[in-house]
Parts: sequence; structure tokens; C-alpha cells
Amino acid sequence: MMDKRYRIGNAQSIGCREVQNNYFSSSYNEVGDLLTVLADGNIDHPNGRNAAVLAVEYCADIFTQKYSIPLNEYAGQFLLDTALAANKRVQEAIYIGRSPRLSLTMVLLRGKELNYFNVGANRVFVYNGHNERILGNDAYNLYSSGRCILSTKNVIALLSNGAYMYMHPLERIKIITSRQKINDKAQAMIDSINEKGLDKQMNATALLIECRV
Repeated sequence: MMDKRYRIGNAQSIGCREVQNNYFSSSYNEVGDLLTVLADGNIDHPNGRNAAVLAVEYCADIFTQKYSIPLNEYAGQFLLDTALAANKRVQEAIYIGRSPRLSLTMVLLRGKELNYFNVGANRVFVYNGHNERILGNDAYNLYSSGRCILSTKNVIALLSNGAYMYMHPLERIKIITSRQKINDKAQAMIDSINEKGLDKQMNATALLIECRV
């Protein structure tokens, strides 16, 4: 299902790592809601990649198969419950009961309503046409969730730690406000990071959603 209200762009770089441990997806459910998920396995190891893939696919599957109740108060609880279940699934399947080093971010869009969940090192930003604001706690490993109402032509950015840390806010805003298509904007963000030529560049992923609501 495609929805003309939302345009999605994405790009990523492996950086100096041996394994790309960022994984993401965007999916619609049967009533036209959009869920975007970004996970970062954090460690430069296949287990990190496997954890990110499993978490993202688990969240997307639950959303497309089960979530269709259009109630405002339910959305935030759905994200929290799904994140906890995904974490448990990763623990059991990959980390044998130990806590996984996993950053997990979800953004759920229903018309003008945005609900989000974030834990770990990823970041979520909303650009409203005038300025950029971060959603949730701007601190590593703190869990945060919330809800906001979007205005016309907002751009939402889900950024992995490797993208967030090495891009100045003015760089992001310049790219977001450019006349490029949304996928080209995401690629421009990653290009701006790669051009810096950093010796210890982490995996970097930019996932952008342009909302016309």
C-alpha cells in the first residue's frame, strides 16, 4: 500500500566498520498507518547485524499483522509493548538471555499524528519548516516515547548514532530544505558524512519521511 501523504527516503554507509549493523524498514498496515523502524546492533560483529534485522522485522510483522485499532491512547502502548517483545525475542534468539546492545527506534504515523519510541543511541528529529527539534531524550540509552501533531510539510529524520554524531544541525537543515527529492536528501546526508573521511566512522543511516498532511 502506498500513501501520497508520506514520501520516504533512505541511505546508509558502512563507514570504517566490517559489518553494517544498521537495519530499517517502512511498512503500512491495513488501515493506512505507517510504521518506520530503525535498529542499530551497535557492535561491529555479525551478532549486531542479526539483532538489528530480527528486531526490525519483528516490529514490522507485528504492526502489519495485528495493529489496526485507530485509538489515540493505544498507539504509544503498542510501540512500548512491541519494543519489549522485540528485545525479548533478540535476547532469546541471539544473546541467550543476556541484554542485547541494541538501539531501537520506531515512528508511527497516522495522518497528522506522530507517535514515537526510542531507546539507545539513535535520534528522531522533526523539521517543521522553520526549525528542527529532537523528539525524546537526547542521551544515550534512555528510553523515551511520546506523541505530537504534525503541521503541513514536516520532515521526520530517524538517524543512527553514526549519522547523528557527525553531521552538524545546519548541515541537516540545509539538506532538508533543498529542492532535492526525499531519497536524494537522505543520500546527501550520508555523502556529507563520508566526505569528512573520518578514521573511526561508524555505520551511518539516514531515514527521512516527508509528510504532506
